[in-house]
Amino acid sequence: MIHIGLDLGGTKISGVALDENGRELARERVATPAGYAELCDACGGLVLRLAKGHAGGFSVGVGCPGAVDVKAGVVRFSPNIPSLTDRFFVRDLSRAVGALVRLANDAACFAASEARDGAGAGLPRVYGVVIGTGVGGALAGNGQIIPGPNGFTEWGHVPLPWIKNGDLPLRRCGCGKLGCIESYLSGRALNREVSENLGRDLGNDELNEAIARRVPQVADVMEQYLDRLARAFAMLITILDPHALVLGGGVSNLDILYNEIPARLPAYTPVPEVGTKILKARYGDDSGLRGAAWLGAGR
Repeated sequence: MIHIGLDLGGTKISGVALDENGRELARERVATPAGYAELCDACGGLVLRLAKGHAGGFSVGVGCPGAVDVKAGVVRFSPNIPSLTDRFFVRDLSRAVGALVRLANDAACFAASEARDGAGAGLPRVYGVVIGTGVGGALAGNGQIIPGPNGFTEWGHVPLPWIKNGDLPLRRCGCGKLGCIESYLSGRALNREVSENLGRDLGNDELNEAIARRVPQVADVMEQYLDRLARAFAMLITILDPHALVLGGGVSNLDILYNEIPARLPAYTPVPEVGTKILKARYGDDSGLRGAAWLGAGR
């Protein structure tokens, strides 16, 4: 049997097929349609193409942003794919492809992937942190998603802790509330601050280089960003006490995070020594896809 994973995004749907040992057999990406019927058709077609030519059947797992009712197979809220909201997506996709489909939050798929055979392999409690266009996360352990009753752990939509003068006035988040972590720490927010200071946009590679060269306009922004990130991570660690925070998303490619954040955590935690590791995802952008495939396999 092969295991197919889909990662649904606001602009694209990525798909991968893995064998029983996690070896990649095929992958494909298509644009995300606006309408629900068209979305189901696109996902169904993608699954069937990935499964073509592989005897022995297939399983299907899907990762989606937002709040997911796993038992009902329904996305209760998806900020980037509004046509999915309150639709019986699992039922409809299962009918289209003739196979069981499992659905979970995309950050949960990422966390499970990294806890299974990624950077957090073998650790009992791993919190997967995704910092990209938005900020998301989920808890996993021993290679499995640790589920909760609400279908999401959107730590990006809680207030930035220990507000300082430089954080004021509080920023308006895309969710409508003031002061959310996402409005300060997302890749979009970081890029906006750097570009305002520097006068132009920088990609992650350029930003890494500018940080290494200590470009003043970039260094000032990064100092404040690192302090905010340390505060947010310290809150997660204090509440969840994970063995590791595994980072994914575009911002996770900044080398400075792994050098600077561990030393900054004790200033915001109740104990002077923090045992939680800060790790970069082993599978990078593919981790959510892999996690979706293992979700479909029931692992």
